[in-house]
Amino acid sequence: MKTIIQLSPRGQVTLPAAIRKTLGLKAGDVLLLRVEEGKVVLEPARVLPLEAYTEERIQEFTQAAAVSEEELAAFRKAWGL
Repeated sequence: MKTIIQLSPRGQVTLPAAIRKTLGLKAGDVLLLRVEEGKVVLEPARVLPLEAYTEERIQEFTQAAAVSEEELAAFRKAWGL
């Protein structure tokens, strides 16, 4: 599908509704832009949520990862240490 669009004075383009619908794009979606062989290529980007851990949450992780002396000895034996 080829469509002619125009670059605005601010460098913006509007993707026509038919193209947005075909690609399942909606307002707020994030796109990845790259230049490939002199062409501008846009593709949907995958954005993963990022969790900023509090000190309390870090303590929970630390406690959950802790092993007893007996567990440590069993690990060392299993690993041949």
